[in-house]
Amino acid sequence: DEAVWIGVPPSLDAYRIAHGFDQAHYTFDVEKVLSALKPSTVYTLEYMNTEQLGASLTSTINHRALLNPLHEARVFKDEFEIDVMRRANRISSDAHVTLMKETRLGMNEAEVRGRFVGLVLSKSSMYEAYGSITARGRNAAVLHYTKNNQLLDDADEMILVDAGATFENYASDITRTWPVGPTFSPLCRDIYEIVLDMQKQVIQACGPNKQWEDMHNLANRVAAQGLLKLGILHGPIEAILDNFVVGYFMPHGIGHLIGIDTHDVGGYPTGTERVNKPGLRYLRARREMLPNMVFTVEPGLYF
Repeated sequence: DEAVWIGVPPSLDAYRIAHGFDQAHYTFDVEKVLSALKPSTVYTLEYMNTEQLGASLTSTINHRALLNPLHEARVFKDEFEIDVMRRANRISSDAHVTLMKETRLGMNEAEVRGRFVGLVLSKSSMYEAYGSITARGRNAAVLHYTKNNQLLDDADEMILVDAGATFENYASDITRTWPVGPTFSPLCRDIYEIVLDMQKQVIQACGPNKQWEDMHNLANRVAAQGLLKLGILHGPIEAILDNFVVGYFMPHGIGHLIGIDTHDVGGYPTGTERVNKPGLRYLRARREMLPNMVFTVEPGLYF
């Protein structure tokens, strides 16, 4: 029946080779395979249905010990995973560049999103990594804006596109802004340049044995310097930072771990608490940066 409805599935050997496993078995054989191994413990996740294990293996199940090691395994990527993620990001980057060239006054946010989806699907991405955001003007200040249906009717406004493709089940996450019209308004250009400086300085500062929280604090400092220069903020910079004023312009964290999920697991190792301060409370990671971790760097200033 499966062959009729969804096509002939790959063989077990094909699955094993494709995914680098030592062995591959069908799920309906799980009790037979595990019983032959005579394990002292079978590790599963709490939400998993274990009925197929059978009565003889039920007493060996440990539901709790697997989750944290699994999260840590996902935090660190091997070279194959990093290559796949580069491909996902290239597909997404190329689509963003095309949108920048094609956006015109009179289009609809929905057209922009539809064009992105079409572009990434045409490059062998199976689906978006998350629901794309295409937001004009003040809509862009809604961090997870979902309507995506407003007319681009003001050439002086900016459009924000937060959109990423997947490739081989690995996510990308890219946010860019550009003018609806042919040029930036002076104020929009000034704000854009501050955000770009935030991104460049944080990327340059990233490296092994740095704390991710410090990258967020660096972004806040660069933002405060820029907003002071424009006259949007006033007062001593240290007082601005000590009172988390920038958190009202950038209420989210500077970025997050990314991998199989867009907001991937492992950002808060066991025992690490959130900081209940503006901007900091929404950090998606508080941990030391180490080789083969993959983070996004996504500063923003919202008005």
